[in-house]
Amino acid sequence: MFKALQIKKTVLVTENQRVFVFKDQKFNRVLEPGKHKFWDIKNQLAFINFDINSLYFSEKNAERLYKNHSEIREHITHWKLNNSEVGLLYFNDLLRGVVAPGEHLYLWKDAGEARLERISIDENVEVDENVLSLINRAGANTATRLIRSERTVPVKPIADLNVAKDHIGLLYINGQLVKRLAPGLHGFWQFDRTVELKSFDCKTQMLEISGQEILSKDRVSLRINLSASITVQDAELAARSVDKVDEFVYKTLQLALREAVGTKSLDDILLDKLYVNETVKELVEEKLLGIGISLMSVGVKDIILPGEMKAILNQVVEAQKAAEANVIKRREETSATRSLHNTAKVMENNPTLMRLKELEALEKVAERIDSLTVYGGLEGLMNGVVKIA
Repeated sequence: MFKALQIKKTVLVTENQRVFVFKDQKFNRVLEPGKHKFWDIKNQLAFINFDINSLYFSEKNAERLYKNHSEIREHITHWKLNNSEVGLLYFNDLLRGVVAPGEHLYLWKDAGEARLERISIDENVEVDENVLSLINRAGANTATRLIRSERTVPVKPIADLNVAKDHIGLLYINGQLVKRLAPGLHGFWQFDRTVELKSFDCKTQMLEISGQEILSKDRVSLRINLSASITVQDAELAARSVDKVDEFVYKTLQLALREAVGTKSLDDILLDKLYVNETVKELVEEKLLGIGISLMSVGVKDIILPGEMKAILNQVVEAQKAAEANVIKRREETSATRSLHNTAKVMENNPTLMRLKELEALEKVAERIDSLTVYGGLEGLMNGVVKIA
């Protein structure tokens, strides 16, 4: 009974399985769904079970088995891509992934309807807009997965390059400039090549050179904030000339500011507020044009003095204003004295005018008196209080 169980073998194959039978290590047949019984008196049979839901036929000897046995070809589909082709693999009309150039694909026919769409990348490395949209719609599992034979590896086959609005995009492949890219989303096959995007903003950009500690010619420490606006005139020239445009412009403006301030005394800088702006622009403008950048404007925002120097300058300004006030006071006093002198000369030769002035003085005095007792009538008041010579 024990021996009978050893020599008689039963193999149950489910709907999602296929079983290869080998006799003396040689392929014998393919078992389809159902129950299969075998006599194996000499223990010559071996069985390999495959799950067709995995889609890929992953036997290590797949190429030899497919080539030598027609029965296997009835169950397996084979595709071979050239080194200048990529493939879009569809399974039941759904995009499954991107197949790498030069790959062999062995797929189970019974798993579903599979088809391969070949795309040549020999001359045109840009991904067609419709294909790019299709891959992006298929989701991350497709767009970020690359099919290599029976394996799916986490390698993104497409370089997604997004050029923002009002920007210029420069496409570099293997370090060589290939073309300009308009604003929008672009895709490029990156098999065996390096794809790089350099993007430049075409709008006017503002740069702030803040908190620069600089010694003036008379060794006064100043903290200066500078503002500049630039525009990219020639993106290709800028890309060839420098790696980082903003960093180059920043350092160039910084050095020019130090040179402009370091050659003038504090009094000269404060006296001619446009000197720093004009000098920095003169030093920088030609250098920036040489790398395709136009300097639109440059200006000093703040000049911050040390605490002790600020106190000294405040004292100087206070003394200057006090002296000016004193001059103005003396000038007004002189003018008032001259006016009094002229009035006195006029009244000296005119008794009636003198009498009117006396009455005006009396009126002002009367305004300050609550009550007044008069003896001798109005004539006595006038003659006793105000006497006319």
